[in-house]
Amino acid sequence: MLDPEEFRKGLRAFTTGVTVVTVPDGAGGMHAMTASSFAAISVKPQLAAVSIAKRAKAHALMMATTLYAINLLAEGQGMLANYFANRLKAKHEPDYVWAHGVPILAGTMGWFACKRWAAYDGGDHTIFVGEAIALHRTDDPPLVCSRGRFHQLGSRLATELLPSHEERRREAEENLTCRGK
Repeated sequence: MLDPEEFRKGLRAFTTGVTVVTVPDGAGGMHAMTASSFAAISVKPQLAAVSIAKRAKAHALMMATTLYAINLLAEGQGMLANYFANRLKAKHEPDYVWAHGVPILAGTMGWFACKRWAAYDGGDHTIFVGEAIALHRTDDPPLVCSRGRFHQLGSRLATELLPSHEERRREAEENLTCRGK
């Protein structure tokens, strides 16, 4: 078996976007938690997944309801990410609105309002798969997480397709033919 801390470090090496899952708290308010374990599952039906630790308060709330939201944080929302990851001691009341039966954080780069489609055992987590019932998105830059820290996304890299094996072979033959003349 792998060392648990090494396993966590290995997972943290994968850079991801940062989400905050918001769920009704059962008393008319909102409970939220930072989650980097967000994944697209299917386009038809329109499904997305998020994994939540079974020991997290959000887990019990997610099990008690079928509606929740996955908020995609914008690059300027690192404080919210830290706050909902319980990394800040100060109490904060974030701005949010109710839409489609779920609390939605203000100022995010987007969100998915979801209806639970399935919940799967995932060891010490539960994998919640939700069907998107509404969404909002912007073209704002995302907040990203790498090695347990939040960052801004860097500059876009110029990319180009590499020539295929056949194109490289043809070019090499042409170069040999040209030199031989």
